[in-house]
Amino acid sequence: MTDDATLREPVASPDKQSNVSKFWINDTTGNPSMSATFATISFFVTTAVYIASVFEKIGPITIRPFDAGAASAYLIPTLGLYFGRRWTTESSAK
Repeated sequence: MTDDATLREPVASPDKQSNVSKFWINDTTGNPSMSATFATISFFVTTAVYIASVFEKIGPITIRPFDAGAASAYLIPTLGLYFGRRWTTESSAK
């Protein structure tokens, strides 16, 4: 049986960051942010696909035309997550 105190203890102490959190990009407050990291990665992936779509073929690789609908379906949820988290954090601080 578990003690109530062990259920309330944090999984990791706040002063010790795990190695995984070092991969997250810092948000505007300076804290590691998963949503900022996802938004940045999705922006760069979409940009790379857009630039690659300028070329019809690169060596043996055939590249499809840029699909704005697919790019929107990829970017909108991640940007919504990022800006939603920012708004939630700012509104809860007030």
